[in-house]
This record gives sequence, structure tokens and C-alpha cells, in this order.
Amino acid sequence: MPRLKHVGKEKILETSLFIVQTEGIDSLNARKIANYLSCSTQPIYSEFKSMDDLKIALKVEAENTYKDCVSYYLNNSKYSSYLSVGMGYVKFAKEHKGLFNFLYMQAQNQQGLRFEDVNSDQIRYILTDVYQLTEKQAAEYHLEMAIYTYGLACALNLDLVHIDEDEVANRLTNQFNALMSLYKKEQGC
Repeated sequence: MPRLKHVGKEKILETSLFIVQTEGIDSLNARKIANYLSCSTQPIYSEFKSMDDLKIALKVEAENTYKDCVSYYLNNSKYSSYLSVGMGYVKFAKEHKGLFNFLYMQAQNQQGLRFEDVNSDQIRYILTDVYQLTEKQAAEYHLEMAIYTYGLACALNLDLVHIDEDEVANRLTNQFNALMSLYKKEQGC
């Protein structure tokens, strides 16, 4: 009779997320996961071919956590759709420090930091449909806002600044309005 499987893929991913969140991605290894789960490393390698495969699955889970933060603001807030995405990003940086670091502060695969967001399609729609920017303007505008928001999120993630949600919204709104006035001026509005 085959042994019962005590440690499955979901439990391994959940534990891995916890380790990355609390100790950072550099602390993640099969032995540490096994210690947390009180098992050998065998179940980990039964579910994932390698630690790289586990990290790929972990990235998807971390991105889902980020999407949940953005959805919270899109569905439950007083902010515009575009501001809600930025607020969700900052919330993710503040509340999920290790996951934010894993997704956005590590130069993964020597490709450098990326500003392409898992919410890119939604962001482009907001900027082109709601704010009437061209595709090119929307891409440039969003890159400028992303760099500003990234800097603010990193400062909060690293506890370099301590500001509340209202102040975050204020700062993002001020930057949004300043940039939007420049882009509208270019259009002759």
C-alpha cells in the first residue's frame, strides 16, 4: 500500500511564501522548507523538479497576492481606478515586504528591474479610455508614474519614510496631476 502524501504542493508553496515574506528570497532553500514542514526534502522535489521550478510557482503566488492588494483598492476605495492601482502597489510594498522585494527589488535573471506590471492591460485601458491619452503617451506616462510609485513603495518597504494611506494618496495624486497637465499641454488641451 502506498504511503499517504502528507505534504503537498499547496503546503510547500504556502510555506515558501511565508519564508520569503519573513526572511527573504535568499533564505529559501529545500532544507529550510523541509524543516518548517517537519519532513525530508523528498516531498519538495516530488512536487517540483528543482528550486527554480518552485520559485516560478512562488512568483505566480506572489503576483496573486499583489493583484489582491490592487483589487482591494479597485473594489473598495474612494480613489480613481488609476490611483487605486498605485495604492495597491504601495500597500503590497508595505504589507508584504519580502514578496515585494522578491518581485520588484531583485534583479532577476540579470534582466534588471522591470516596470511591466501584471495589471498593464488594465492600466493602459484606464489611461487611453478614461484620460484620452494615445497608446504612446499612455506608455510614457505610466512609465513616469511607475518610477515615482516604485520609489515611494521602496522607501515605505524599507521603512525609510513613515506616511499613512492618506499621505500616500496625496503624493500619488499630486504626481498624477502634475504629469497629466504636462501630457494634456502636449495635446493642446
